[in-house]
Amino acid sequence: MFALVDCNNFYVSCERVFNASLEKKPVVVLSNNDGCVIARSNEAKALGIKMGAPFFQNRDVFRKKGVRFCSSNYSLYGDMSGRVMATLQQFTPELELYSIDEAFLCLDGCTGLTQYGRLLRSTVRQHTGIPVSIGIAPTKTLAKVANKIAKKDAALQGVLDIAAVRDIDGLLERVPVEEIWGVGSRYAAMLNRHGIKNACQLKKADDAFIQKTMTIAGLRTVHELRGSPCIGLEQAPKPKKAIGSSRSFGKPVEALEELLESVSEYVSRAAEKLRAQNCAASTVQVYLTTNRFKDEPHYANYLSCTLPAPTAYTPELIRCAQACLKEIYRKGYRYVAGVDEAGRGPLAGPVVAAAVVLPPRHPFPRVNASKKLTPLQRDKAYAEIVRGA
Repeated sequence: MFALVDCNNFYVSCERVFNASLEKKPVVVLSNNDGCVIARSNEAKALGIKMGAPFFQNRDVFRKKGVRFCSSNYSLYGDMSGRVMATLQQFTPELELYSIDEAFLCLDGCTGLTQYGRLLRSTVRQHTGIPVSIGIAPTKTLAKVANKIAKKDAALQGVLDIAAVRDIDGLLERVPVEEIWGVGSRYAAMLNRHGIKNACQLKKADDAFIQKTMTIAGLRTVHELRGSPCIGLEQAPKPKKAIGSSRSFGKPVEALEELLESVSEYVSRAAEKLRAQNCAASTVQVYLTTNRFKDEPHYANYLSCTLPAPTAYTPELIRCAQACLKEIYRKGYRYVAGVDEAGRGPLAGPVVAAAVVLPPRHPFPRVNASKKLTPLQRDKAYAEIVRGA
C-alpha cells in the first residue's frame, strides 16, 4: 500500500507557522521580486484569485478584498520541507521525496490505515505546524487520486483510504481525466475527443488503444487505476542535471561590488548542493536583468562558461561566475532579483546556475553568451577565466 502525503497550500502554510495573524485570512505568496502569485490559501482561492496572477495588476484588488501577501522565502520553505519529511520518516523508512511538499510512503504491513493516516497527519501538524492531506491506495496513481479527494472533502478529515471505499468506480467518476497523475493537457484533450472524460472511463479503456495513443507510460497509468502497481518507490532520487541559486534584493542594486558579493553567495550555496549529492559542475551560468515592469531603462543579459575540468570547489566556481558577471554588467541600470532554477532563462536579476554534466569534450573553457556580447568581449572572458581572475 502507498500513501501520498501532500502539504496543503505549502508556502502559505509555512508563512502561517511564523505569523499567526495570517490564519483564516486570504493569503497569497508572491514569486521573486513580487512578480506573480505562486501560492494561495483556500480563502484566497474562494475570492477567485488565479495562480500566476501578476501582482502589479492586482495590487488594488488585493487591498480592497483584504488579501494579505508575502514575498517568497525559499530558505524557509526548504527548511520546513525537511522538518515534514523527517517527521514522516518516523513512520516508515521507505519514503520517496516526490517534491518539496509531497512524499510517497510505503505502508505495507500496516493495519487500520485510515486511523494510521490520521495519526500521521496529526503528528506532522504537531511537530511542524503544517497541515497535510493523505491519500492511501494500492498504487501511486490511485494514491494521488485519493489525496485530491481527501483535500477537497472536509468530511474525510484529510485522509482517504481508497481500499475502504465500497464504490471505487463511483469515486473515480468524480475525477476529470485531466486531473489524473501522468495525463497532460494534450492527452486529456485527445481522450475527451474519444469520449473518455473521467478516471473511471480511462480505467475501463481498451489497452491497445491506450498503448497506441499514450505509449506504454499511459498503459501503466491505466493499470494503476485498476489497482495493479506499475510504479514503485524511488528512494534514491537521481542527481540533478542543474542547480540554481538566487535571492531577491530588498532594494534595487546598481554597484558592481554589491552584485559580485551576491553572486559569490549564490555560487557558494550552489556548490554546497553539488557536494551534498557528490557531483561536480562543468558549466557555470550567470543571469543579470532589471525589473521589466518598472518604467525605467531595461537591460538583460547572461553569460555561461565551461570549466577546464568539472569541479565542486567553491573558490574556482566563484572566480568563474564573477568573471562572467563583470562582462555582462552595465552601469546605469537598477538590478533587482533573480530566477529560481537553471535553464528557464533570465527573469529578474542576477543568478548563478551550476550545471551538473559529464566532463566536457573540449580541454579549454568555452563561453556561450547572448547576442549582446561582441566577439571581443567573449575573448576577454576567455582570458579572464583562464587567468583565474
